[in-house]
Amino acid sequence: MMRKMAITTLPPLQDEQLAVLDSLTREFEEAFAELAESAERELSGKPFIFSSYGRELYPYFETTDANLVPGCIIPLKEGRPIASVDSTCVLVGETSRGALYAARTAVGISYEGSLRRFFRLGPIMVYASSSGLSGLTSRLQSSELDLLLSDHAVAERYIRNTVERRVIDALAAGDEKTVIMADGSLKHPMGQFGGSAVRRGGIGRTMVGFSKSSNLILSEDAMASLSKAPLASYHVLDDGPCSTVLAKFTTDGLVFRLDIAGPEPAETVLGRIMWNDAFASGYPDSLKVAHHLSIFSKADDQALKAFVTKRFGVKRLHTFPLRKIALGSFRGGA
Repeated sequence: MMRKMAITTLPPLQDEQLAVLDSLTREFEEAFAELAESAERELSGKPFIFSSYGRELYPYFETTDANLVPGCIIPLKEGRPIASVDSTCVLVGETSRGALYAARTAVGISYEGSLRRFFRLGPIMVYASSSGLSGLTSRLQSSELDLLLSDHAVAERYIRNTVERRVIDALAAGDEKTVIMADGSLKHPMGQFGGSAVRRGGIGRTMVGFSKSSNLILSEDAMASLSKAPLASYHVLDDGPCSTVLAKFTTDGLVFRLDIAGPEPAETVLGRIMWNDAFASGYPDSLKVAHHLSIFSKADDQALKAFVTKRFGVKRLHTFPLRKIALGSFRGGA
């Protein structure tokens, strides 16, 4: 009762404020009318993938194109190392002047159908401040540094990409003929693979980007046809210096997008990968191991905090869940 009385005693919004809000409401209504016209044209009758609380889900398309005949992936029985790289970066803590991050990268190496070796590098500590990035040799323009300092997610992505690119460059610098795989698209505008890194492969060395993101799957007909194909199969979406294919490596496996850059055609690279790596649900074991070895566990998080406290003599401040206290629940509880 007291709460209701308090609300009713608040002064009403001024007429001028209400007029501004009414005008804004009409603006949004007009914008929606414009959206509805194009959305109805673009979405009507189309397969639609709903997200799960903002997270994308893997699509399964029912309709296939009868004219589309997937190619069969034929194992190329020639031993060649498959070196798969993945990396992670997390925020460790921050001061009023900068933030401390930890990165970790891992490499899984498969050969002739089984995982043979793996490596893990890190944690690699990086401190970002107005003076630049300490712990990571990298040249940044002032505008780029400002962006990193203002957004932890951007900083984590940049550090992760930089570390992973260094590892890939080191693998590509060797004399051995290798297929180098990484999680992500070679063509992503914000990815870690620049055009020069893709072209530097050299004779016998191939770079492959292995993508799981549904928004990078460009053809629902091709994906449906591959999903229903009785054998390991592929379909070329874009054939060029860096080709893009959809591929399924096991009979009942998932379909993934691969960007392939190197001197050999896509079907040859796919055959090499199939013979030299092992697959569960169509995903290469070497890349799976690299992922699991690169991530930070809760125990790693506590160990990092203990190390930073002891090594650098920081004074740990007590913290509280700002968003939970500030926003609470709709009923007013915390």
